[in-house]
Amino acid sequence: MQCIDPKTRAGRAAGLPGLGALAGAAVLALTAGCTLGPQYEGPPEVAQQAVSAAQLQRAAQAGVAAASPPAQWWRTLGDDALASLIDQALQGNPNLRAADARLQASRALLSQRRAEMLPSVGASAGYTYLNAPRSLERGLDRALRGAAEAGGSDPNAVAGVDLDTELYTVALDASWEIDLFGRRQRATEGALAQAGADEAALADAQVRLAAELGQVYVGYRADQRRLALAQDGLAKVVRMLELTRQRRAQGAATEIEIERLVLQQRQEEARLPQLEAQLQVALDQMALITGQVPGALDARLAGSQALPRLPAEVAVDDAASLIRRRPDVRRAERELAASTAQIGEALSGYFPQVRLLGLIGLGATSPSGLTADSAAVMVSPMLSWSLLDFGRVRARVDQARAGREARLASYEGTVLAALQDANGALARFGAARRQWATAGQAQASAERARDLVQQRYAAGAASLIDALDTQRQALNAQDQDVGAQAQLLANYIALQKSLGLGWQRPAGV
Repeated sequence: MQCIDPKTRAGRAAGLPGLGALAGAAVLALTAGCTLGPQYEGPPEVAQQAVSAAQLQRAAQAGVAAASPPAQWWRTLGDDALASLIDQALQGNPNLRAADARLQASRALLSQRRAEMLPSVGASAGYTYLNAPRSLERGLDRALRGAAEAGGSDPNAVAGVDLDTELYTVALDASWEIDLFGRRQRATEGALAQAGADEAALADAQVRLAAELGQVYVGYRADQRRLALAQDGLAKVVRMLELTRQRRAQGAATEIEIERLVLQQRQEEARLPQLEAQLQVALDQMALITGQVPGALDARLAGSQALPRLPAEVAVDDAASLIRRRPDVRRAERELAASTAQIGEALSGYFPQVRLLGLIGLGATSPSGLTADSAAVMVSPMLSWSLLDFGRVRARVDQARAGREARLASYEGTVLAALQDANGALARFGAARRQWATAGQAQASAERARDLVQQRYAAGAASLIDALDTQRQALNAQDQDVGAQAQLLANYIALQKSLGLGWQRPAGV
């Protein structure tokens, strides 16, 4: 239980409308209350050995630099088309707009909870006309005449009864629930924490979306390059087949050689539709991510372009920075804070609620009568207490405490998962780097073999088929190099995602 500073309470009371000295005294007397439930002191410590380390465990093997990474990682790849697509997606993606709408709803609820802690003030003006039943007027008239006659007076001297009445009123009224046990305070704290959780959810969606779009784009550019290589390789196989058939006609080649090349031609031809379909699927997927219809990006991305360039230095900071930055960890922490506030809100059900009602009004039978002499003041403290509802309150308290334990476990699991995600991404990135280096060496060897055979062919020491075959092998090596480069870029993007990069603070924060 946390006691609220009476000065703070008095400051809140100062915002009340003028209800008189009695109201002010009542406010100051009743507001020295306490806030129920545990006070949220911040997230618990998780994996302190890993968090306090100078760098992530797998960073050394990945060959990364110990520095703060850039938030907008896509601008480090030197690809304007990719940067433009991600910027467009962050503005027009439907899922992001939905997450932003949920954030705005949470902020509106927070404003409502804050407003509920303040007095409610209203103004009213009314006109009332009463047309009394004639039977009532006649009955009262007979009674008055009878009383006059019994008293020895002339009954005819009694004026007739007229109960028809007009009433004009003007009033200011105010009500305030005095937060003796912090119910309103805890509700506000919970709404604030939930708004923070929804803000983190929006940021997490941005991180995921930027990474997804980047990986699809890299795959698209790689497939463009692989399609061109496949078409070039098919052309070389067709040329080899023509030459082999000519040699077969001259008795210098066998039928087995021809069938082997025919099989190779069919295999190369089978690759083309698959690659073309992958390109179309990638285009439509990128259109969806950016909030557009299928086909909207076909003309924009039709031209072949080189793969994005990996930055010369990949910056990765420590685990503590990672935990502070990752939106999913922030979301789990805010949800833990919200569940903590819900315990105090539930505990307040054991205690009474006190409301202070006040009214200042004018009332008269004519508009001209609405003067200071017709003023009326009312102050009414009210207490309500559900004494027989403790079983339901106990259930809500137990539910709130269990919910907090669940959020605590979820937070710990999220932190551990974030550390595992980052270290796994580092391991895969380092392996992809080595794989690309090996693929580059294989490509260089294949190109040297192609050049040597080409020289021998020019000198008459090698056949055209040998020259074409080494050219085809060089193309295959290029294809493998493109695949390894694309995989490295995909792992780089996954690394940025694991570091919690790619989000921007929403407007209004």
